[in-house]
Amino acid sequence: MSLRLVLAATATLAFAAPAFAQDAPAAAAPPVTAAPAQSPEEVAFEAKGVAFEAESRQMGVELQAVMEDAALDNATKKTRANAIVDGYEPKFEAFAVELETFLRAMAANPERAAQKDQILAAATAAPAQLRGATAQIRASIDQALAAPAPAAAN
Repeated sequence: MSLRLVLAATATLAFAAPAFAQDAPAAAAPPVTAAPAQSPEEVAFEAKGVAFEAESRQMGVELQAVMEDAALDNATKKTRANAIVDGYEPKFEAFAVELETFLRAMAANPERAAQKDQILAAATAAPAQLRGATAQIRASIDQALAAPAPAAAN
């Protein structure tokens, strides 16, 4: 299994959260072990992971734009930010399902027997993190809106 794939999946929050939420807890990386060459299925799924990462980054860009819009009051920012998260939430769930299915299939592959426990742990942890990402992003939005505005420089 590609270490990059596991790390990308478990670190999705780092890319999904807007800049004001960069202090979100980092995902624990699985231990590095030697792995056989990637299969065509792994290569294809890694491409899906890269596409999902790009979508997550786009959500972050959209959220940041809303949060930095000085013309909006906090209630409007929260409404718009939540609407953005609502739009991306099904994508997080769909990718979580695909990731879990993919990892469980990889764990069942006899060529991956030495990594089976690591892969099964990732099959549980990574989808759970993805499913919790939108709630964590919403909490970050609330926290950012509750923070006092920085003092104007003179």
